[in-house]
Amino acid sequence: MANMEFTIEKESLFTNLKIVEKTTLTRGIQPVLSNILIDATSDNYIIFSATNLDLNITTKTIASVKIPGKITLPAKKLSEIVSKLSNKPVVFSLNDETNIVNIISGNSKFELIGISADEFPETIKEESLSAIQPVEIDMNPFLKCLKYTAFSAASYESRNNKLSGVLCSISNDELEMAATDGNRLTRIVEKITGEFPSEINCIVPSKTMQEFLRIASFLKDEKLSLYIEKSKIVFKTASMIMSSGLLEGEYFPYKQLIPKTCEKNALINREEMIAALERVAVMVNERTNIVRFTFSDNTLFLKADTPDAGLGEDSVAAQYSDEELTIAFNYKYVLESLKTMESPNVKIGLGGSLSATLFRPDEGDDFLSLIMPIQIR
Repeated sequence: MANMEFTIEKESLFTNLKIVEKTTLTRGIQPVLSNILIDATSDNYIIFSATNLDLNITTKTIASVKIPGKITLPAKKLSEIVSKLSNKPVVFSLNDETNIVNIISGNSKFELIGISADEFPETIKEESLSAIQPVEIDMNPFLKCLKYTAFSAASYESRNNKLSGVLCSISNDELEMAATDGNRLTRIVEKITGEFPSEINCIVPSKTMQEFLRIASFLKDEKLSLYIEKSKIVFKTASMIMSSGLLEGEYFPYKQLIPKTCEKNALINREEMIAALERVAVMVNERTNIVRFTFSDNTLFLKADTPDAGLGEDSVAAQYSDEELTIAFNYKYVLESLKTMESPNVKIGLGGSLSATLFRPDEGDDFLSLIMPIQIR
């Protein structure tokens, strides 16, 4: 006797599993955290939930529910099964005495052993958000700001380490995001429209922002609602809710680091610079990733060498008429920022060989990347 039964389109099932599966824990103390909670509701929705206790995500989709019910199933195995199925409707039926779920699609049949839904941590409920005033914004500018900044936050995680977060500020009609790992800083300001209850400043863990960026590629929603409390943020679209803790305290005063003017300035074709940098980078020392940049007489010379492997040199035309300057960078930082921009040319603001260098598009976006050089011995 089935205690839960529903039929769902394979593509819809696969998409929703893709959204939630990365939030599960592969080696958790609680085995249920490796599972996805599947809740078949009486109003013909399937709600998928996953958590690693820091991040919680819930997504829903239409299905044909014959018998409502809940079960948790192992995320990795379920995803593998579904990825291999032909494009036919998929039928799930649960025997809750054994916690075994039968999965049938065409001629394919599987039995998957689950864990009772009672063991799964509490999920995010829409009703719990009703007391918080949401910030409603368009999805595209939010995603753009994320794409331009999240990559430069520190990768190591800590509740007190602000550098592992992305600063998100909303005031009037502007959204500003900034991120740094101590060696580089990226910041973008984007115009937005919407209803904003008051000025907002919060530091969101970069892992959360990267995960939202990944998930958004599966979503067709154009609107995003943000529910922000002291220690928590909730991202909500028509089909998905994701909640995460916030990093505590104030973000460091990064605006003081951004130079108002630069002593020396160069203008270079962005695509040409990317290509030359990628060629030279073949010969970098993989431990340091150092490339030397020499600006001289309307040319940028690039050089990478590794004592036991050899060297690579290249050059690219530049509008540069100041005195010669040689400065070295971790080339990956420069490359990531150049690839993020969309403008034809990049403006480079220089000081001395040990001064932070400013990279920004010559038109369009209000974006900047400030990169610390590496001292050359």
